[in-house]
Amino acid sequence: MGEVKRLDVELATALNSEARKRVWDSTTSILNHGPIDGDNQSTVLALGYVQSGKTTSITALAAAAADRGYQVIVALLGSTNILLDQNRARLESALGIGTRSDYVWVTEPNPSTTASGKRIRDFVTRGRVCFIPVLKHAGRIRSVAKQLESLPDTIPVLIIDDEADQASLNTSDTSESRTYAAIKELRRSLPKHLYVQYTATPYAPLLLDTTDMLSPRAVEFLAPGRGYTGGKEFFLDNAATVVRDVPLLDEQASRNLPIQLQLSLTKALAAFLAGAALLMLADPTAPPVSMLVHSTARNDVQARYEFLLRRQLTKWRASVETGDEAQFPELVREERTRLVRNGATDSSDADFVKQLRFVLREATTWLVNSAADVNRVDWTVAPIHILVGGNKLDRGFTVEGLTVTYMNRPASKQVDTLEQRARAFGYRGDLLPYCQFFASKKTVRSLTEIVHTEEDLRARLRDHVEDGGSVRTWAREIGLLLPDGMIPTRASVIEALVSHPLGWHVLRRPSTESGDTGLNWALIRQLGLADAPLLTHGRRQFRTLTVTSILPLQEMLTAWRRGAFSPGWLQDEFMDALERRFSTYGRATIMLMDDADSPRVRKWEDDIGFVNLFQGRDLRPQPNGDFYPGDRNVMNLEENPGQILLQVHRNVRRNDPASVELLSLALYLGSGTIQRKASNV
Repeated sequence: MGEVKRLDVELATALNSEARKRVWDSTTSILNHGPIDGDNQSTVLALGYVQSGKTTSITALAAAAADRGYQVIVALLGSTNILLDQNRARLESALGIGTRSDYVWVTEPNPSTTASGKRIRDFVTRGRVCFIPVLKHAGRIRSVAKQLESLPDTIPVLIIDDEADQASLNTSDTSESRTYAAIKELRRSLPKHLYVQYTATPYAPLLLDTTDMLSPRAVEFLAPGRGYTGGKEFFLDNAATVVRDVPLLDEQASRNLPIQLQLSLTKALAAFLAGAALLMLADPTAPPVSMLVHSTARNDVQARYEFLLRRQLTKWRASVETGDEAQFPELVREERTRLVRNGATDSSDADFVKQLRFVLREATTWLVNSAADVNRVDWTVAPIHILVGGNKLDRGFTVEGLTVTYMNRPASKQVDTLEQRARAFGYRGDLLPYCQFFASKKTVRSLTEIVHTEEDLRARLRDHVEDGGSVRTWAREIGLLLPDGMIPTRASVIEALVSHPLGWHVLRRPSTESGDTGLNWALIRQLGLADAPLLTHGRRQFRTLTVTSILPLQEMLTAWRRGAFSPGWLQDEFMDALERRFSTYGRATIMLMDDADSPRVRKWEDDIGFVNLFQGRDLRPQPNGDFYPGDRNVMNLEENPGQILLQVHRNVRRNDPASVELLSLALYLGSGTIQRKASNV
């Protein structure tokens, strides 16, 4: 039996035939770029979602590669030992390495000696497939390169780079970072190889200069399995029930050791314990059930959090065992009520209290950082786990049975870092009623906008490639749609990006031809804006429409008579950005801006047109309390900056004896930017 057929039997226990077909189709597509069927030393990007089952794809790729004749598979499986061990164990188990008696596979982890290199060559001669798991560390990778350079040049090698956007890339401004240089040495030592980059945050690889050896030539889109829960499910579809606020005062300052648990963290702990009790009553096979506390990168602060959590658990254990009706039982009752309201299965009070006692007794805390003694999390020692850590718990690390995340670490401005840090992505859809995600408003807003960034990237990149473009031309011609104030990745990795801001864009110099104004009024009436309902904004009222199709906007902007030139109005650029934003936001507001059905009066300069089209906000509220927030902030844009808004402004030029009405446009495309490569030859 071939490796694909054997693994397919294993996958059939968890995946239906359609899902398995997608897995095998993607592995075929990836391998078609390799030295057996395609080019030598090609680089392919395998793009998945955070926590979406990339390990399944990696396993399938290894199995299919073995069937195609790849006898050496090098897997860079993590930059920490805890991550390497986790990934290695999963892959070896899925491939049956160490448990099968047919002598197809052999494992040689981190080969660094002449003896290990000789063993690899000997096994290749015998026809074995050598699986080589490697720590993503410069010294380890160089050792592998040295041991493999004496392989026959005819041997095809598969190199798998998990979390390829992190430690693999060149982070040095002046030379080459050590890990990057080591990977370069590894690739140079293998004349016939396929290099496959796995990541869910591909912003850095996609924006690399095309001369970079890690710039991908092709991309394969990995589909998540059925029941996958990611950013869309957490921060859009179920935000009202899943997302919880961490007040600004509860954010962890980088150097200050906490004296006591913040109230928001105490609530998060109560939510976790109540949810774990309900979940285990509804499904006794649910464990392990876990909570993640991510506060800072500092080891000493993490240790203090772990101590405070253990102390709180000890206090609550005593409270529950003695039946004391203290603050803790009240918090748990509140969180139990909330979870049941959100869809969790309830139980009798007696059963809940009994199960809660069990959950408290079994709750095990883990401090996971470089200063701790923990080399791995043993999920088998207890059913209930609370993990406290920082960077070791973000990229690639799977927290089994995660239901509650508490992340009071200040938001990173790097999209890839923040997205990977939110390990709530990727867990079973049936656990959603028990899930809670605690973070600050800024962090939640950023993660919500990143959902749009991620979906836009996948859609635009796929369209661009299918239309005949390449992965590399995408960076120059399409680029990334980014949240306001955020950057795609580390500045040391990516250079020469050009930003195109979204936000407000104003047609300052409208057509002054009376015929054009008449035609534009016809468009306004055709849309229904001239007779639209009046919507109140403090002391002002404007006719307002909401559209859920992009067609009316596109037709209006395309047909609008604009005149020869207006500074800063780049129609083609706006139309592209409008389409991208609408595909994620799904609706737009159109407003007719005037003064009680009469044109406004605005200053006019012949070279630029209207000097200031917008009316500003009121300096103080009216006697009755009404307050106008200003044209730029209508529709509550300050609180919800992701909206799309088109304003039609009716104006006359100040000191214009003829008082000729002119129609201008102001288009708001949401907060954020589109970033592209300045050059990508």
